Amino acid sequence: MYETIILAVCLTQTPSICKEVNISVEPDPAASLQLPFHCARRGQMEAQKWIEEHSTWRVERWSEVAPFRRTARRRD
Repeated sequence: MYETIILAVCLTQTPSICKEVNISVEPDPAASLQLPFHCARRGQMEAQKWIEEHSTWRVERWSEVAPFRRTARRRD
């Protein structure tokens, strides 16, 4: 089952235009997004990958959702 990173992103040139992007990631067998350190590290890595592919957008914040959890934890 996949874990989800949720990015809140806005256009660089028009900051009032924003959207939410969901990125599904395979869980690391040695760790999980349920662990705060792993969550922070994995979220930053996935956000950076997304930014490299979408240079006209910027990440305002991100959160993560583990497959067993229904609510997201915010990282501002």
